[in-house]
Amino acid sequence: MSATMRNRAGLALPMVLGAITLIGTLIAGVMYLATQDYRVGANALNETRAEEAAELGLNRLTTDWDQSNNTTMVSGDTVRKSYTDPNGAVVSVFVTRLPGPFFWAVSEAQTRGNSVQYGSRRRFGSLFRLNTPAVNFLGAVTAAGNIRVSGNVTVSGNDSTPGGWSCTGTKANVPGSVITPTATSTVNGSVSISGNPPYTTSAAAGDTNTYFNYGSSTYTSLAAAADITLPGGNYNGMGPALIGAACNKASTMNWGDPARPGGACANYFPIIHVTGDLRVSGGTGQGILLIDGDFTKAGNFSFYGVVIARGTIKSTGTSNLIEGAEMAASIDEGDAVTLAGSTKIQYSSCAVQQALSASSSLVSTKGRAWVNLY
Repeated sequence: MSATMRNRAGLALPMVLGAITLIGTLIAGVMYLATQDYRVGANALNETRAEEAAELGLNRLTTDWDQSNNTTMVSGDTVRKSYTDPNGAVVSVFVTRLPGPFFWAVSEAQTRGNSVQYGSRRRFGSLFRLNTPAVNFLGAVTAAGNIRVSGNVTVSGNDSTPGGWSCTGTKANVPGSVITPTATSTVNGSVSISGNPPYTTSAAAGDTNTYFNYGSSTYTSLAAAADITLPGGNYNGMGPALIGAACNKASTMNWGDPARPGGACANYFPIIHVTGDLRVSGGTGQGILLIDGDFTKAGNFSFYGVVIARGTIKSTGTSNLIEGAEMAASIDEGDAVTLAGSTKIQYSSCAVQQALSASSSLVSTKGRAWVNLY
């Protein structure tokens, strides 16, 4: 008996092949979507890291700002600072000086990419200003008590720029001397007092806020930030000190170099805090001089900037010069200022502004100071 073999078309193989193709397509689609989702997530993470790094650049700027830029940078000058955040993002901050106390900072951060994700770049801008103490100088000399002047003394409130110095801004004359309405001025000898007006009275001269509160700063906060702190006593020989060709800011007798604008210590305007009575005879300096007690200039002493004494100020001897402004709170009453011998007090908004700006911190301005550039 013979069997007849018949050829039948089968469906199993096409179905299997179709199933394999469909499953493979689904798997490929899932893998593609998963890869794209990973890339989107990774790129979003990179963008977030770039944003954080750009913010870090602006925040770091206020903590490690080089205060020498306060006086050396002029409008249009730009400095660059570089940082690296903990995740490896590279941050470049470009700071441009604007007119007045303002700076414009642009922080650009870039994260690294790899084979499956792109690096990201973000750029933020922010407006900063110098937090300069708002000291209320009423005149070349401001005193909370009586003023006695004798000898060869010159007091001028006519705004002047120290020789060789370069300052911007409009000059404004101030009174030569300002005292409280209840105080008296006694003048003898060859004395010249000039200004706008030469002398006057003001209730603000008797207000302790004039001498100890300066907007967001105070006498105490400036003293706490002093570059040089000295006990009360007699001092002489203050002047610029060098280590090689560099300014030696570690020396307590280095009070800057007002006489040589191009010198190594020309841009060093220290805050000098004396914790008692101070008597100086010979020497020069610049910056902010804070005296907790009485201040006596005994001859051949010059200082450029701001002088504030909690007690009285006296001048004797020859060749005493203050170019800037001085104030005596006279907390022990009596005569607040006694000027004798050969003494000159010359008001200078340039010297005042340089001294106050040099030690100022950098802060973000209020309001809409921040902008997302891209």
